[in-house]
Amino acid sequence: MKDPYNELGLSPEASEEELRARYEELKAQYGEQRFKSGAEGNEGARKLSELESAWAMICADFEKKKAQETFGDGDYGLIDDLIKKGSYDEAQSRLDAISNRTAQWHYLQSIIFYKREWLTDSRKQLSLAVEMEPSNDKYKSALEKLDLVMGNPQADARTIGVEPMQGPPPVQQQQDGQMCGGNMLSNCCLAYCLTDCCCSMTRCCG
Repeated sequence: MKDPYNELGLSPEASEEELRARYEELKAQYGEQRFKSGAEGNEGARKLSELESAWAMICADFEKKKAQETFGDGDYGLIDDLIKKGSYDEAQSRLDAISNRTAQWHYLQSIIFYKREWLTDSRKQLSLAVEMEPSNDKYKSALEKLDLVMGNPQADARTIGVEPMQGPPPVQQQQDGQMCGGNMLSNCCLAYCLTDCCCSMTRCCG
């Protein structure tokens, strides 16, 4: 796909109004051309299809810019709420829109990965948070609990004061292709440990 802005003959710095006006102009032009006979009509149809694809990409940029303007580079309250509600896709989208990736950014990213049971990726993000803020007890405690879960397949939830939950969480495939099942989640107690660790991480957010 070509640069979507080049398809409109404008630069990314053009205003939304300028881009939209140019899109409407070209859409009308190509829309009329496609009804002509022969090669000219085919060319119009092709250009109209490329224009629509380019416009979809530009609209995605609009949404990203609006999210940055709305939530800035440090307001994580909404993302925290979305994670707690289980809206992980939207939380990830909001997180991706933040350009200043602080320790808290990596901490929240870790929680999203954890909720999806991508434990290896979760640990990487949590480690970054600890490296950026080594004195943050919240991040260090979360990392210690995650290491306990990942490093000891026979861990008993009772050893870290976990209260039993009603049934284990679902087991899903990790992002790196490994399964969360098998030895690592071989018993319900460990599944409860995962749930408690995640809940503790989320309660500390905000």
